[in-house]
Amino acid sequence: MAGTGARISGWRYGSLIAGYLAGYVGLDWASYIYPVAPPLAITPWNPPPGLSIALLLRFGPRNGPWLFAAALLADLLVRGPHAHWPLLLVAAALPAMIYTACAAALRGALRFDTDFASLHDAILLVAVTTVATGALALAFVGLFCAGGELPVEEFWQAAAHFWIGDLIGILVTAPLLLVLTRRPRPRSRASVPELAAQLAAILAALWIVFESGWADELKLFYVLFLPLIWVAMRHGIEGAVVATAIVQVGLIAALRAGGYATGDVLEFQVLLVALALTGLFLGMTVSERRAIARQLRDRELELDRSLRLAGASEMASALAHELNQPLAAIGSYARACQVMLAEGDGAPARLRETIEKVTREVARAGDVVHRLRDFFRTGSGRPDRVQVTRLLQAAVATAAQRAERHGVHCRIDCPPSLPAVQADRIHAEIVLHNLVSNAIEALATMTAGERNVTISASLDGAQFVRISVADNGPGVAPDMRGQLFEPFATSKPHGMGLGLAISRSLVEAGGGRLWQEAAARGSRFSFTLPIAPSAA
Repeated sequence: MAGTGARISGWRYGSLIAGYLAGYVGLDWASYIYPVAPPLAITPWNPPPGLSIALLLRFGPRNGPWLFAAALLADLLVRGPHAHWPLLLVAAALPAMIYTACAAALRGALRFDTDFASLHDAILLVAVTTVATGALALAFVGLFCAGGELPVEEFWQAAAHFWIGDLIGILVTAPLLLVLTRRPRPRSRASVPELAAQLAAILAALWIVFESGWADELKLFYVLFLPLIWVAMRHGIEGAVVATAIVQVGLIAALRAGGYATGDVLEFQVLLVALALTGLFLGMTVSERRAIARQLRDRELELDRSLRLAGASEMASALAHELNQPLAAIGSYARACQVMLAEGDGAPARLRETIEKVTREVARAGDVVHRLRDFFRTGSGRPDRVQVTRLLQAAVATAAQRAERHGVHCRIDCPPSLPAVQADRIHAEIVLHNLVSNAIEALATMTAGERNVTISASLDGAQFVRISVADNGPGVAPDMRGQLFEPFATSKPHGMGLGLAISRSLVEAGGGRLWQEAAARGSRFSFTLPIAPSAA
């Protein structure tokens, strides 16, 4: 997304413009070496356009007129009046107009982000400024040729020098300033020894190229790529732009001291363009990949938080569902205690028995809470050796009063020779309780006829025991069969739709499976539990 740009006013804006004008003139003076086509005062390095592009991108194209003032001021202070005044005025206006249009296109239709934070931004900056500097070079040199200040035969050579000088100035200076003026400002996490080693590597590479005398400088220029790659890989675009600027300053200083021919300087500049592009794209690629990695980590944390919330919600729903029965039983027993206390004779013995039932239900409720909490936290239960007969009897016992109230007869069909199973006892009881309760509720809707529930157990292959709960009720509605085990799917007026979903999770966590079987009448649900190792 395109950056909105910074807006300042008052004395801060005045300070900004004064600093820009001083910086423009200072950079123009520092880079005024090896001038090409003296009437035009073209130099192989021209960082002021990079400063101008950064100003326009960061603070808006409305500052375009200051480019004209800066170019005219630099011509007068650094080079002196080297041409006629009309030519000087037009020559100062050309870069102001073209670079302002360039910045307006980047900030507008092209949606350039002024924080310079993506590979897309790097490609846009390189592509647009390459075209803009090329167009300016043709217009600027053509103006002086038309005015008779430059021979026509020197047009292409002068335009090439102008184009490369402005382009390298923008590619090195503009990204550096855009990165350094980010809010918040980028901070390096590298240690001081590492930064010192990287700076030493850059200076060593410059020494190898220009001072070692081992080979021709152009043949050793590739050595400069090595520290730049190191810095870009470690620090991304923030390190790459600083390293490229240091290399350019070192290159300018070396060429000032070396006395090279103008042709050699142009070759060095072409190589520096390649160096700047390499550092720019490599550093931006590293930064973008790190940003993507950070986004993925943030999304993983967000997903983890969402899953934790979902797990907490599921656990709360499961607890509400599973505690409903023991709490209802506790309430019934408590009311019975009140009635017995009011009766008088014979009440103490019956009261003691009822209170014992309350105690058992409270213990059962506590077991349900602890086991479900452990299940949702770890995804597994506490497997133990469980006798199938006792498991079925416990399920019938907890549903006995409810079955009696609705006139339902519960029958157990379990061979005494059936082996023990390996299961979490509380989890298995919860599953059986849900299936038996569903069967009783289904039978309670019948207006006539016998109401029977059969809880049976049998071998299912050599490794599992199958437990089934069947009833002779109305059966499962056809439109519900496909979503029986989905959370919150229920046909009950006051149901939560969680019993079968929780039951399947508990059975599968223990290594078994839960399903609905076809029945001639009523419904039949079955699940498997693994046979205990010693029993197998």
